[in-house]
Amino acid sequence: MTRAEITSPGTLRRRALDAARTLVDKGGAEALQLRLIAAEVGSGVASLYYHFANKDALLAAVAVEGWGELTQKIERARASGKFPHQIDAASAALLTFIRRRPHLYALMQTEPGLSEHLSVRAAEQRAFEAFQSSLRGDDRVPPDRIEDVALVFWVLGRGIASSVHMEADIAAAERLIQSVLRGFAFLLSPRRL
Repeated sequence: MTRAEITSPGTLRRRALDAARTLVDKGGAEALQLRLIAAEVGSGVASLYYHFANKDALLAAVAVEGWGELTQKIERARASGKFPHQIDAASAALLTFIRRRPHLYALMQTEPGLSEHLSVRAAEQRAFEAFQSSLRGDDRVPPDRIEDVALVFWVLGRGIASSVHMEADIAAAERLIQSVLRGFAFLLSPRRL
């Protein structure tokens, strides 16, 4: 790779985001250090500041990408035809994302400085809307309750993330996810609404 390719704005930004995501995946938001990213992408820290005003801006960009990834996973799961109901597909996608990307999901949910970034809030809203759309047409949910039911599941996902994150055994985490999906199905049963 030439020096021009390494330092071109698009390439450097992309490589920095990839390096940041790797650091977050390994150790959470606390592991993200601009010097480590600069060393990984072969640039100086000052070059990173051209693309990201500060560490919070970089964390926000990572969170936006995380929400985008989650949105895609929800949409792919819904289109897969593997689940009896769209909400089952959306819930499985959410819980699988939480299990496989716990540090990224924690960053997306809990990093205090991120709530000030409109791009992060907008990306989360798009993910929520993809999740919420899985309830449209589900005969177990009255149309006027779709947003309420989706919001309950979305908020429960935050608590479930803590439980899945604390479970070191992958098989136990998978059993927990399956149990939660069965619980969601029960909560959606017509006699419960």
